[in-house]
Amino acid sequence: MTNFEVERKFLVATEWLVPAGAPSSHLRQAYLSPLGSGNEIRVRAKGDARLMTVKAPDEDGNPLVRREVEFPIADEVFEQLWALAGEDRLSKRRWTVPLGDVTAVVDVYEGELAGLRVVEVEFDGVDTARAFEPPTWFGEELTGDPAWSNRELAVRSEGRRLRSD
Repeated sequence: MTNFEVERKFLVATEWLVPAGAPSSHLRQAYLSPLGSGNEIRVRAKGDARLMTVKAPDEDGNPLVRREVEFPIADEVFEQLWALAGEDRLSKRRWTVPLGDVTAVVDVYEGELAGLRVVEVEFDGVDTARAFEPPTWFGEELTGDPAWSNRELAVRSEGRRLRSD
């Protein structure tokens, strides 16, 4: 069964600080699909979990919506696929920050992308996403801009620098 992801993505304004007590986790992601293919195939390690995810654009072309299939994989399968991804990988620390009825996840990238901070908010529907008023610590909106997908960032982590505020 295919799930749908409805989300908006923003840069994080420079004045944001990690809230006291905010939970975080370390993530490693590797991309197996060719850049620009439209579909995104990735593996992710988060804590003890190893996942494979396939994301595809919404059939109606709505940039807020993507189709998503995700399932667990064995550690040894993850490691084999991680190696096959070559340089198309990234790592980041993710913080979870409650915002009223929704939750923001703030990703602080590591390695060549160090200093880049992005915040994403998932919604239960397109109308809710469109009605969302970002707090002042959210910066420029990146929703729908393929240059800011994690897939693209994994390629950019090979040495090309990005603006981060």
